Amino acid sequence: MSPKNSFLSGVSALTLSTVVVKIIGLVYKIPMMRILGAEGMGYFNAAYELYTLFFVMATAGLPVAVSVLISENLARGRDENAKKIYRVSFALFLTLGLAGTLALGVGAGLLSTWIGTQNARLSIACIAPTVLLVATASAVRGYFQGNQNMMPTAVSQVVEAVGKLVFGVLLAAFAVRIGWSVAEASALAVLGLVAGSALSVIYLLFRVSALRRNKTPRGGATEPAGRILKSLLSLAIPVTAGACLSGFTRIVDMTLILRRLPALGFDATEAATAFGQYSTLAVPIYHLPTALMAGIAVSLVPTLAAAVESGQRDRQRDLIGTSLRLCALVSVPCAFGLALFSEPILSLLFAGEREAVSVASPLLASLGASVPSACLLGVTNAVLQANRREAFPILSMLTGLAVKGASGYLLMGLPAVGMMAAPVSTLLGNLAAVGLNFWMIGRCGAYEGGLLAILARPALPCVIAMSAALGIYLPFAESDRRTIAFAVALVACGVVYFPIARLVGALEKQDVSVLLKRKQKE
Repeated sequence: MSPKNSFLSGVSALTLSTVVVKIIGLVYKIPMMRILGAEGMGYFNAAYELYTLFFVMATAGLPVAVSVLISENLARGRDENAKKIYRVSFALFLTLGLAGTLALGVGAGLLSTWIGTQNARLSIACIAPTVLLVATASAVRGYFQGNQNMMPTAVSQVVEAVGKLVFGVLLAAFAVRIGWSVAEASALAVLGLVAGSALSVIYLLFRVSALRRNKTPRGGATEPAGRILKSLLSLAIPVTAGACLSGFTRIVDMTLILRRLPALGFDATEAATAFGQYSTLAVPIYHLPTALMAGIAVSLVPTLAAAVESGQRDRQRDLIGTSLRLCALVSVPCAFGLALFSEPILSLLFAGEREAVSVASPLLASLGASVPSACLLGVTNAVLQANRREAFPILSMLTGLAVKGASGYLLMGLPAVGMMAAPVSTLLGNLAAVGLNFWMIGRCGAYEGGLLAILARPALPCVIAMSAALGIYLPFAESDRRTIAFAVALVACGVVYFPIARLVGALEKQDVSVLLKRKQKE
């Protein structure tokens, strides 16, 4: 397979697996919500958010660093040094993963007190081993990516998600059936995550063993372990810092809801229930469009970096313009769709959870406004990384986090705002971060367009398409045919939207080909 085809195949595999994992994660939450209820999901999601933060701190940037160093060494014929990089990185991942596991396990009581819900202590303790398992998986994924083989990473992500779905649901149902408390059932359900991660590790270790056994070494000198470790950390730290800030955004939401709602008269159980409804129903659907945008960012970084290195200014502008147009083309209608159809979407997915749907629907509708800025944040971060401004996304995301935290704290203390502070503060934080990114991209001379110009083009096609969708759905909104009407409305929306988007220039003919086109040989 040619390097171009290998590149596109890898991007396709990772993008597809990301979307599949997101869908499985959403499907997973439907039976879990029915089994554990909103209160139990509040404890479950509290543990999961803390696990995510510890996992990101331990492993977020290292797979990227491992893949870069291994790829460089293999290209130079230094196979032995590539193997040593893998051994050193594997030891580092194990160390960091073990530290994260111990911190979560031993500190479960303290962490549950910190976030404001002691009932989540068992769930936090049970999820702790997952940090070590996923750290191990990340080391192996970095090795495969360095060998330009993305398929094991993609498959392992799906294996992990399926394992989580099957074991999590079974364990949760078993706990409820034998009469355990909500907190205990939530903790047992968390062990499904551990089982899914263990299956992923077993698969990856089997694949890497087969790869290394069948590969013929080409020799080459090896570097000291200390130098390899230094190279790994220097590449990993900026990526890790940015990922940690993204994780902290979710922690801010969790902490604000669990600690600020009591000031409005909620008790601890009611606050946990509110968090469970928001984090289980609204947030996963909000994150689906960003999964669709992952392929754009992955494709953009190496292609744009090549254009920057060769000084092809027109090529850079074409790539950035295309990426931003495609991002807006998808994210803007998603925002409109979530704002207008949040209730039918949640009712379709969480049938039987009327109370939870009634609470989460306006929150999801408000989160819809944040979809374009969330998607553009990922793409603009990629633009800055390709232009060797790796540190700036850390500053912009830190600013966005501060804006979100401050606005969320103030707004959630107002009775008239309450839970709505979570999505509103998300929008304000995203806009602050994206605005800074666009400013720096302009300073670099990489692109001259602004944020409003990017988002304005798809607006008219969206209004027309959504009007057509509403015209089909609303007459049946209160009838037994609402589900069929909703499906027909979505199809009609797409049929109307894309031709009009093409007509008004929101989508240009060369967009896809420009985005995926590799640098031509000199």
